[in-house]
Amino acid sequence: MAIMQLTDNIKNCNGCAACQMACKTRAVKMIVNEEGRKVPFIDEKACNKCNACRMYCPLYMPVELPEFKDWYEFDEQYMERDMAQVYRETSRSVKNGQFTEFVGTLCQIAALKSLMGDRLRPNLKIYPLACTPQTQAAHGCKDCVFYK
Repeated sequence: MAIMQLTDNIKNCNGCAACQMACKTRAVKMIVNEEGRKVPFIDEKACNKCNACRMYCPLYMPVELPEFKDWYEFDEQYMERDMAQVYRETSRSVKNGQFTEFVGTLCQIAALKSLMGDRLRPNLKIYPLACTPQTQAAHGCKDCVFYK
């Protein structure tokens, strides 16, 4: 059932890759679909139906984001990163007590927060990127569900 639950709402996916990071069997891979958007692809043979992909998806299990005073200019380079690796390195650094900086869109920040147990630690500095309607459209996002 995990496979259907995740892919049923793929049209709402923002490509944050929290599902890929959460999957312990590495059954979830991010691919570029025919619309040019990054979306999860689930290898059904590798999936053990644990629902971790769903439990850490900030669209299925919403998290509350902090208020941001400063916004940073969107840069395409941030959309080309391997987000599962970025989340892994960021989480490891924060857990080890190191001062860590994270630059990302609101959906990436929501994914990181979800993966970190819905809390941001004091040694983590977040730099939110300002997504415009143009950049949202270019990446397949509709109205940002993380920005109120």
